[in-house]
Amino acid sequence: MCQEQYNTNKRNFKQLTYKERIKIETLYNDQHLSYTQIGEILGKHRTTISREIKLGLVELETSYLPVWKYCAEVAQRKNEENETAKGTNLKIGNDIKLANFIEKEIKEEKSSPEVIEYKIKQSEFKTTLCFKTIYNYIDKEIIEVERKDLTCGKYKKKEKNKKKEAEFLKPNKEGKTIHDRPEEIKTREEIGHWEMDLVEGLKGQRNHIY
Repeated sequence: MCQEQYNTNKRNFKQLTYKERIKIETLYNDQHLSYTQIGEILGKHRTTISREIKLGLVELETSYLPVWKYCAEVAQRKNEENETAKGTNLKIGNDIKLANFIEKEIKEEKSSPEVIEYKIKQSEFKTTLCFKTIYNYIDKEIIEVERKDLTCGKYKKKEKNKKKEAEFLKPNKEGKTIHDRPEEIKTREEIGHWEMDLVEGLKGQRNHIY
């Protein structure tokens, strides 16, 4: 597979500049354009614009309802702080070809991250990514793909609540059990004793099922 077939000019993989943030401020606050429309003007994906606007939203004080506006200066400062806090660079780096390849595979070929991992290993790309890393890139919006674009794996797997499971399996320490019954009852020689099954209701309820 040849990576050259993927158009490296499809979009700009670099961070937004302050000048672009100023444009977003005008397009969003004054012209009230959508994420998609702003993205088309700047040559960016709508998810990039959506993430950027969330980064720079500020609440303005008014005598009526609160008003939220995008502030380019705030977004620029937060972005610089985030870049400083990142420490190590992402494995994908500025590899536009690889990013475009992953996006094309998901959106057009309907490949899962597991399949993409295999295809990357079989290609001429120098960088290799495991499928878990690709899922992380999607969730963190590092690549311009959303979970809904996936044919499989659209939803995150919910971790089992081990604490609740452990409490459910934990033996009941309160009250007596059937093993605490007197010996004379076990022989079934004495009349007047009944044996039945009992299921206690939910916590806080007094309902019992016999």
